[in-house]
Amino acid sequence: MASMTFDLQWKESMVELLDQLELWDPDSTDQAKEAVATADKAEQFQQYATLYIRYLQIFRKLEESYDQTVHPQKRMDVRKTLEGVMGRLLEVKEKLIALKEVNFVNLDDVLVDLKLTPDVLEVPVPKFFLEDQAHLLAEREKYLEVLLKEAGIQPKPPPGAAGGFDTMTLESAIRVVQLNERGRQGRARAKFMKEIRWNEDRERRLLAQGGEGTEPEQAALFVQRRWRGYLSRRATVAMRAEELVFISMAPSEPKPLEKDPKVKELEIKKRRKLIQAQHEQEYRDDLVKQKDEVYETEGPDMREEMMDQLRDWYIKYREREGEFPSFPPDEEEEPTAEELAAAAAAAGGKDAKKAPDAKKDAKKGKDAPVEEVPPPPAYFVDALQDSFQEWTDKWQHRDDAHNFAQKHDVALVKQMVRPDVELKVRAEVNAAIEKELNNLREAYERDLKAKKAKGAKKGKKGKKGKKGKKGKKVKPPKRPKDPTGDKPIEVLYRQLVFEGICQKVDKVHLKDMIGSFEFLGAARDKLAEADSTKLPDPSIAQVVGAVTEFCVLPIGSQAVKNHAPLNMSTIGSKDGTPKPKCGTPVLIVGAPGTGKKMLVNAVCNETGANLFNLTPSNTDGKYPGKKAYDMVHTVFKVAKALAPSVVWIDEVDAVFKSGKVKGATGEPPNRIMKQLTAVLSPKKGLGVLDPEDRVLIIGTSSTPYATEKAKDVQAFKDFFSKILMAPLPTYSSRLMLWCGLIEKHGVKQYDFDEIQTLATVSAFYSTGSIAAVVANTLTQRRVERLARKPFQVSELLGPLAKQEPIAQPTDQALRAWYHGTVPACNKGGGEAEAAPAKDAGKKKK
Repeated sequence: MASMTFDLQWKESMVELLDQLELWDPDSTDQAKEAVATADKAEQFQQYATLYIRYLQIFRKLEESYDQTVHPQKRMDVRKTLEGVMGRLLEVKEKLIALKEVNFVNLDDVLVDLKLTPDVLEVPVPKFFLEDQAHLLAEREKYLEVLLKEAGIQPKPPPGAAGGFDTMTLESAIRVVQLNERGRQGRARAKFMKEIRWNEDRERRLLAQGGEGTEPEQAALFVQRRWRGYLSRRATVAMRAEELVFISMAPSEPKPLEKDPKVKELEIKKRRKLIQAQHEQEYRDDLVKQKDEVYETEGPDMREEMMDQLRDWYIKYREREGEFPSFPPDEEEEPTAEELAAAAAAAGGKDAKKAPDAKKDAKKGKDAPVEEVPPPPAYFVDALQDSFQEWTDKWQHRDDAHNFAQKHDVALVKQMVRPDVELKVRAEVNAAIEKELNNLREAYERDLKAKKAKGAKKGKKGKKGKKGKKGKKVKPPKRPKDPTGDKPIEVLYRQLVFEGICQKVDKVHLKDMIGSFEFLGAARDKLAEADSTKLPDPSIAQVVGAVTEFCVLPIGSQAVKNHAPLNMSTIGSKDGTPKPKCGTPVLIVGAPGTGKKMLVNAVCNETGANLFNLTPSNTDGKYPGKKAYDMVHTVFKVAKALAPSVVWIDEVDAVFKSGKVKGATGEPPNRIMKQLTAVLSPKKGLGVLDPEDRVLIIGTSSTPYATEKAKDVQAFKDFFSKILMAPLPTYSSRLMLWCGLIEKHGVKQYDFDEIQTLATVSAFYSTGSIAAVVANTLTQRRVERLARKPFQVSELLGPLAKQEPIAQPTDQALRAWYHGTVPACNKGGGEAEAAPAKDAGKKKK
């Protein structure tokens, strides 16, 4: 039943995908391209926004189908389509960003037109990023824990804990024990005195009533009264619960553990993953088996057919040329540019000689006509069309009703291994034909020698063919010396762990970033078109979506990393054409406590990436002086070998400050600037990273406006492919954040009206401050006492007052600097926007 359900879902996704490719996608057909070219900017944005939402829906369906399907061959094809949809989604997102000239695009008005809810815009993270390497990740985590223990590095405090682990002196511990003991003795004595007073009052009442004769009757009446009251209250509570259940306003009763649907779902998932692994292993084993079987059964026929073809070829060649060909035939050399020019001149005659030379015209200053080169076709459009064609040929009309266990198809396995068998047979046939040709050539030469000995006339010598001119050899770029030598990766990894550069990742995920959707983003965008200072801040949901698209998907999938538009940059390009860029650096700016570090750790957790910390404060005192090059080289070499990897640089603005810092002690923060800049160029770089490597550089900064020199500011901005802003939470986000954190710490009942007031009071407080307040208030001891002392929202006010809010000048400086990086805000004068940021930064100092 489940296989049929997800087969139908896969089919629906492929049909929807075909509709997008044939009707709506502007990059798929010539007709759609013409329609987009004639439309204005608003219509183009509307079309690409609709296309983006449709691809998101297909993405979600395909991801679920891949996760639930157990048929190994179907999973391969679903994954191929899924990666194509992921890449196409990023291509469409880049089109939207280019049209709006902002990194955060608001699509709330498009959702209203399509009658969809905001949860449609949530970008899912494919589960196979972690499941495909689950065993490797478990082993790596154990090994990292062993290395950290050997290095004496203490484990990190749990997320949300303020101040980490408590350290206490012996005197403080004795003082705490004394206070608790005195309190215990005081409570015991108070209880003892309370019992004495109660006995005295009882004896006094008995004497006033004249004896003990009526005491049993009064006791019975007292017990009856209490018992009847208890029964009445219990009946009232039961009636009220039944009424709430009847009107569907009461939560369902907790089910026993064995009947809990969540537990059952986890068991089914575990069983499904085991079946997937088992079927995958059977499929791989059968690939080897069927390859041998096809070689034994079909190999002789293939060999005979190939031998006949090659024999027929060299016999015709012998009849035509008078000699046997060389085997294997020499590859034809590609004609050089000079040969092409000579051929064109010979073909065109005098007119061709008069053709203008583009280089000479450029030197003379002539305005030579430049042909417009059409943009290259979208890579993932072709990949999706191929995937659809493959699905049509294989699965559209296939009946799998008999395959109840959903195991692999043997016929498809034979079809897959047949090209490999043909290559193997081809190699054997080539060796046999080469040997046969050598024998024939030797026999032919013997016959010629015999004829010459009898006095046969010598034939005229044929003219020697001119050798083709070889093109100039391109010298490989000079690479700097490898400072690591021949050290194995295990040794380098251990060295980085002991230095504290390779760190353990905090257990946080993107779903832990709580925030609301921006419902009025499109309306605020219209205001920003008239006044760029009114550009709306991105919502937390948009930040999470952008991090998923720009960080998680590229390093999670190799296909997306190789061909996504994020992997290209115009930096260092003289003609403005995009070129491959290593590392795909992303910058996240925001006030302290807005979740920058949490996002970095979440990216590592969602993709199973290693975390390398190159923050200046973390590397101070390590690799001193000129050894900074050794540090950067080692980090990127290990990151490449253990990909996927994330290289995190906090306080990254200090790295791009040129010159010496007055009064600074220790290593200068900018000592790795040259090495980081060189990493982006695969030709002139360190010689370690390639554009295909799944290594991501993430920079975070709370004071990006600290760089004051114009050349430093430009180098800082140009280094990063994407610049994202983590804003302060809005009222709706703070409301969701307070409620979510309180419930996460074990409190299910609280006054929602007071939470609304608290959300208003906590304006200009960061997400980290709010999380620290809840963690400091709802400790484990406080949660254990909830039954005796219910939680009051007012308990959060005291810890909140101790937190430091974000100053308004700091927030304005961050916003002004970020607006200076947004093209939409710099149409009339980009440099004018950077001035407020510098002034605000100086005021802060």
